[in-house]
Amino acid sequence: MNSLYASLASIRRSPYQALVAVLTMMVTFAVLFTLSFFFTGAHEVLKFYESKPQIIAFFNIDATTEQVDAAQKTMTAKPYVSQVNITTKEQALELYSQQFKESPLLLELVTADILPASIEVSSDTLENLAQVKKDLDALPGIENVQYQESVIDTLRSWSDTTRLIGATAGIVFVNLAFLVIMVIIGMRVSMQKRNIGIMRLLGASKWYVKRPFMYEGMIYGATGAVLGWGVSFAGLLYIMPWAQSFLGEVPIFPIPLNFYLIQIGIGLVASLVLGGFAGLVAASRLIKN
Repeated sequence: MNSLYASLASIRRSPYQALVAVLTMMVTFAVLFTLSFFFTGAHEVLKFYESKPQIIAFFNIDATTEQVDAAQKTMTAKPYVSQVNITTKEQALELYSQQFKESPLLLELVTADILPASIEVSSDTLENLAQVKKDLDALPGIENVQYQESVIDTLRSWSDTTRLIGATAGIVFVNLAFLVIMVIIGMRVSMQKRNIGIMRLLGASKWYVKRPFMYEGMIYGATGAVLGWGVSFAGLLYIMPWAQSFLGEVPIFPIPLNFYLIQIGIGLVASLVLGGFAGLVAASRLIKN
C-alpha cells in the first residue's frame, strides 16, 4: 500500500505530466477498442455473406427432375457446402409472376416450360466457392453457372486490407503510449534520484524502489483504458443508426452485453500490463545500483 500511496503522491505533484500520460493512453485504447468493434463487425459481415447463396447455376430447359434431384444430392454431400436450394420451374414461374404482376402481357407470354430450374449453393468459406463452381460445371444438365468472382475477391481483399491497416495502427499507437509513459516516468525517476539514493543506502531493495513507478504506469494505463472505452462506446452509439440502415439485413446489432464485458476486461488487463511494464522499464534504466 505504501508503494501505491507513493504513486498517487507522485501523480499529484506533477498533474500535467499525468494528464499527458492518461490522454495518450486514452487515445491509444480508444483506437484499439474502435478497431475491435470494426473488426468484429467486419467479421460478422463476411460471415453473413459467406452463408448466403453465392453461386447460382441454371439447368437446361429440358433438364429432367431426376437430374435436378441428383444435382441437389451431389452438392449437399460436399463437405465444404453449407446450403443447397433448388428453384423448380414452377417456383421460377411464381417468382416471375410476382416480379411482373403489373404487366399482364408479359405474364401471358411466359409459362413454366420455358423457364429453367436453378440451384443455389453456399459454401462454408469464400475460398471454397471456386471449387463449388467447378463441381456445378461438371454436373449433367447444367447450362450456366453464375459466379460473382469479382465480388468475392473484393470482399476478401477488403477484409485483408482492413486487418493489415488496423493491426499497423494498433501497433503504432501502443508503441507511442509505451514511449510516452516511459519518458514521463523516467523524468519522475530523475527528479527523485537523490531520494532514491538515500533509500538505497538505508537498505531498500531495487524492487521496493521501482514498485511505485510501476504502479504509476498501471494507474495511467487503467485510467486511459476506461476513458478510451467510453469514447469508443459513445462513438459507436453515435454511428449505430447509420450503420444499421447501411448494413440492412446483416444481423450485427444489437451487440451482446458479454462482448462489451469481454472487451473492457481484456482492455483493462492489457492497459495494466502496458503501463506497468513501461514504468518498470523506465525505472530500471535509471535505477541500476
